[in-house]
Amino acid sequence: MTKTLPNYLKVHRGPDQPNDRPSKAGLPPAASLDATEQFWNDFSCTTGWRLDRRAKRRGQPTQVLPSVSDVDMGSVLENRTHLEAIIDPAGHGVSAPHTPAAAHASAAQAHQDQDQSYGHGQANAPELLLGLGKIDATRLADSARRITDELEESREALRRQSMELAARASLIASDEETTRLADRIESLMSDAAMACGCDAAVLYLLDDDTEYLLPRAAFGMSPGTLSKPPRPLRGSRGDLEAMVRDVVTIDDFAAGSIDTWNAPEDFAAGICVVIKSAGVPIGTLWLFANEVIEFGKSEAAAARLVAAGIALELATASARRDHSSQKEENTVIREVAAWQHQSMPVGAMLAERWRVDGMIESPADWAAGWHTWDVLPDGTMMLAIAEAVDRSIAGAMHATVARAALASHTGYRHSPAQLLGRVGDTLWHTSTGEQLMSLLYAHVDPETGEGEVASAGNITAMIGSGYGYRPLVDGRGEPLNSHIDARPVTRTFRMLEGETFLAYTAGMFKDEAGQRALGEQLRRAMKSKDMNPLASIRRDMAGKSLDQERGAVSLLRW
Repeated sequence: MTKTLPNYLKVHRGPDQPNDRPSKAGLPPAASLDATEQFWNDFSCTTGWRLDRRAKRRGQPTQVLPSVSDVDMGSVLENRTHLEAIIDPAGHGVSAPHTPAAAHASAAQAHQDQDQSYGHGQANAPELLLGLGKIDATRLADSARRITDELEESREALRRQSMELAARASLIASDEETTRLADRIESLMSDAAMACGCDAAVLYLLDDDTEYLLPRAAFGMSPGTLSKPPRPLRGSRGDLEAMVRDVVTIDDFAAGSIDTWNAPEDFAAGICVVIKSAGVPIGTLWLFANEVIEFGKSEAAAARLVAAGIALELATASARRDHSSQKEENTVIREVAAWQHQSMPVGAMLAERWRVDGMIESPADWAAGWHTWDVLPDGTMMLAIAEAVDRSIAGAMHATVARAALASHTGYRHSPAQLLGRVGDTLWHTSTGEQLMSLLYAHVDPETGEGEVASAGNITAMIGSGYGYRPLVDGRGEPLNSHIDARPVTRTFRMLEGETFLAYTAGMFKDEAGQRALGEQLRRAMKSKDMNPLASIRRDMAGKSLDQERGAVSLLRW
């Protein structure tokens, strides 16, 4: 007697065709099973067990349940032994073989029982249900689930990376932000497919050389679509015409029995619309239909509208990343500037009746120069001022190297010229000749006021009093690292009571007239018995525009 299997006994009923048409309610099309789902279906059919997906949602270990297949339950209920086999193949009612011999014996017994049941007009449970115990099936399912979880994680990572590349991100964004961008673009693609009566959509973007189209997002397609190799733009008629005409509607890919459109996916009809950024094509959006459709102007307009929305999403994401990158860069620069500010010494009494002070003003957030002073182990006072020739942030790093080199060489006996030579050696051996540095270094004996100065580059120095000033260094030397050997300008001097040693960079004054004006300011400050002449000079310069970095250091004997 032939029995008809009722459909309500099926746990899962797959689509009859790989790509069914969407329902009238507007639901997305039923996609064909991917490799993961196909594996679990094959696992159930082969082992007689199915994965308990509720256990994973509850965070429990892997569990399996008996698989319910196309079996005549009315006949099974008449056979208690076979019912027990379906409920628990590893139970006591039916032995669960674990050895090859036991498995063959169980299979032979199953054939015998099946023949007897057919003789009485009864249907038996599938013999494969007796082939694997619950413990073995659980162990196998646990291993398989770990593999499939890794596959799902890889697919999600590929999806996020596709969005990062689509947005032309210079920095990798967070996973959460990239996932939201992918969701928004896929939602737009879904709306476009429904508005145009299509079943699927794929977004392709050009590579940097505009030679290949790479899939970046997909709707209604297999998860493996994004991992497909790039398509050459050459020969892709649909994409090329869309880039020229903005949108191309193709009612039938195989019109005239020849597909001349070179469609990227196997569908019956489709729409191709260009994606533009600042008026330049960066990719295409394909909308695919399972059946031949006669597209009209409304479908073409809807495709153009969605393409504009996708282009806006990509541009916004790229701008957001650029803003984030700029914000991070500004944070780093502020940290560098804060470190420079905190590491600069403040004005103080360097020795009895000797007062030192310094200043740096820069139009940028960072400074390319520095100043320092100290009392050496032999009691000699030293002061230094430096400025990198490169005024960028790279120059600030060069200045930091020079400052570290100076600090490392002041711990033992030296002359100003020797110190500049050692700092120049450090710069020469730690660069390719691009770390050009202006540096002035001076020694002063606090008892006699006698001193010696060595200068390289554009640092200028003078000694002033209430009666006038006298030039000491003209600031026209060669910067350090210009040659393998330093060539500093050296001078000796003597400071009397009521005089100030002033050294400054080229940003203070650019010509001799400016030097005379600065000397006059210094004379007025000393004549008025100002105990901090550099502060007086700085107040006089407060109203002048800060076009380039200004730095100075002063040493007063009173």
